[in-house]
Amino acid sequence: MKHLGVYYRVSTDRQDLASQKSAFQAWLGTLPDSKKPLSIKEFKDHGISGKTTQRKAYQALLKAAFEQKIDTIVVYRLDRLSRNATEAIQTLLILDQAGVGFISITQPVLNLGLDNPFRRTMLAAFSEIAEIERETIVSRVRSGLAAAKKRGVTLGRPRRYTEEQQQLVREKRAQGLSYEQIAQELGMSRGTAHSLGRDPLMETDES
Repeated sequence: MKHLGVYYRVSTDRQDLASQKSAFQAWLGTLPDSKKPLSIKEFKDHGISGKTTQRKAYQALLKAAFEQKIDTIVVYRLDRLSRNATEAIQTLLILDQAGVGFISITQPVLNLGLDNPFRRTMLAAFSEIAEIERETIVSRVRSGLAAAKKRGVTLGRPRRYTEEQQQLVREKRAQGLSYEQIAQELGMSRGTAHSLGRDPLMETDES
């Protein structure tokens, strides 16, 4: 824990970062001299929700971590990284692969500092939690698709053209127009015109 990256975030403009900064300074003061960091870099996102990862300072934090410019990330609380606990855990696992530790000032049980003797055990538990969540999501999606299919819901991409347009294509096809001519006249691709106009009872070869 020689090079810290401290991340601060508040969700609204009515909030400020003072309490998080104060908590960090208090925590820093408890460290013995032998564990004092050599450098501290601050990253601040103000008025941005933790539901999105598209936060300028957050992305800069991750970039610094992956480029080995910091070796430990410090936050006031885990939800400063993400409002989604599973997503936050997955981020911690990715950071671990990059050799970066994690410390939550107000949640010591979640601390994954590089000097934590239980770090590997905690990461293994986090990895298991993330895998269970992935399996749960997959199971829910499959169940939802099966239930929708039973209700007669048509799955897949929605149709872009109406039945009236399909009928129009077929009428023009019956009049002898080629699919290329129909496509140009109706402002669609030749493939779409061919798909809409396909009728086994009147389909003929066309070059």
